[in-house]
Amino acid sequence: MRVHARVPAQFAAVFLFLAALPQASAADQSVPADSRKVVIPFDFVSRFDKGRYGEMVGEMIWKKLTRETGFIVPETMLDVRDTCKTNNIKIGPDTPLSEVKRYVTDDFGAQIGIWGSVELAPGHDGEVYDLVIKCVDFSTGSEPRVIYEVSARTNSVSEIPHKYVKEMLDKLYERVEGAPPKPDAIAEEFWRKNPNLVVGDFEQGARGVPKGWEATGGQDRQPLGGIVAWAAESGNPGNKVIRFTLDKGLAEGTGVLYYSDLFPIEAGAKYRFQCRYRTNGPSPKVFIKCYDEIGTEYRTGNNVTSPARTKKDYIPEENQLREVYRSQQNLKGAANQWQVQTEDFTPKHTKYVPRWGRVMLYAYLHPGVVEWDDVVVKQILPASPGELPSDDQKKHSIGTKVTIKEMEENQRRSEELKSQQRNRPTPPKR
Repeated sequence: MRVHARVPAQFAAVFLFLAALPQASAADQSVPADSRKVVIPFDFVSRFDKGRYGEMVGEMIWKKLTRETGFIVPETMLDVRDTCKTNNIKIGPDTPLSEVKRYVTDDFGAQIGIWGSVELAPGHDGEVYDLVIKCVDFSTGSEPRVIYEVSARTNSVSEIPHKYVKEMLDKLYERVEGAPPKPDAIAEEFWRKNPNLVVGDFEQGARGVPKGWEATGGQDRQPLGGIVAWAAESGNPGNKVIRFTLDKGLAEGTGVLYYSDLFPIEAGAKYRFQCRYRTNGPSPKVFIKCYDEIGTEYRTGNNVTSPARTKKDYIPEENQLREVYRSQQNLKGAANQWQVQTEDFTPKHTKYVPRWGRVMLYAYLHPGVVEWDDVVVKQILPASPGELPSDDQKKHSIGTKVTIKEMEENQRRSEELKSQQRNRPTPPKR
């Protein structure tokens, strides 16, 4: 792998080191098996418009499932539709459970199915629908377990997502209305057993630098021992911590930061960050920054300011890490007391694939001292196939609905039109 000289030294070292490592097996990593059940949301039947609205309901349920944890869902609804078309699977509200079970378990290798119908109510022009929703678990033994089943006439179209689909999801996730969210048992098991991705206890190190963290700190990357120091905890000399010391100018200016080394991450997986911290004045924050390896082009030679004239003026596809996701965590609590920060995050992007992460500890605003200890980052749920966009769904940002593929297709059509206009024969002058 080629690494451009502009890539920071610690990034380049990670590229080379990890490229030489053999792939570790799941057994080597002692990671618990993923015991989540697979849920298949089918397109609903809607005969009144040849299935268009039924597809919208199925897509809506799939999208809501991808935003939750606790179950595995298909990567896209296109996968479900392709399998149904290939195997001639047609499921409606009257399909026997034995037949649905065969489709769900044999054709999809899943455990839970969601299906139904949505039809325009007779005598009504719109807004009023006859709705059937069924959600059944076929993995509970000889008899399937009906999680949710309803037949209702809606008073408005908004009742479908906000009342009935919500009720179904609450039943599926065993949520009680008004009660706090129920802890995900699988996530808690992963949190207990999975390895820490950072060396966060600060007990090991050499030459004034803790293991797993950078040798410099602050905005101007000063050697440790000044504004950022690896030192004994105040009042507890047997414990090592990271200590920030901010004067008024620094606190009200750039603040102080300190980075961990890079660690590999899985895009779309759910992670949990935790640390202990104590401040006597400065405002502490944590950023978990995630990066992708993005191909770039750099000018060759010394004269980088002159415009490129040919492809020979570029070095193509040099690897460089670019930040494509960050989790910002604002830490609050009483001063002069050790506090614990715990927050979950899911690194993903509409266009890129986050592959590496690192923790940035930060403090600013008021002068004083901040101490950090026991930094933990663990994967608590692997990525569901539906978490990341397929090539057809990738977009430049969350703020646009236009996919990259659509933009490229529009550009291609525009170029074709321009070419046709250029090649159109000029009419003779009269």
